[in-house]
Amino acid sequence: MALLPIDLQTLFSQTTQVGKEQAVQKDAPPAAQSLQGAQLAQRADIRDHAVNETHDEQEGPEKVKDRERRGAERRRRREPKGAKPPPAPPPASNVVSDPDLGRNIDVTG
Repeated sequence: MALLPIDLQTLFSQTTQVGKEQAVQKDAPPAAQSLQGAQLAQRADIRDHAVNETHDEQEGPEKVKDRERRGAERRRRREPKGAKPPPAPPPASNVVSDPDLGRNIDVTG
């Protein structure tokens, strides 16, 4: 099957179109990536300038601490003002203490 001159005319006239299509295909991934980057930046900008809706606090460690604090305040209110705290237990008699411990400093090194 031989090439006729008409076939060559058709091929040569479409070479510019083929070149353009290949250039578009070559440039498509970077263009799509830059478009996605612009969309991501726009979403981040909208998120930064938006006012976040507050949510109800769920049961967690903060909530438990608040309850403990409130309970301690209630117990303090219930106690009479003149009441003294229970006395501390006397120190154990079998503990030996050195009177010089912590009083002498050796600076001669």
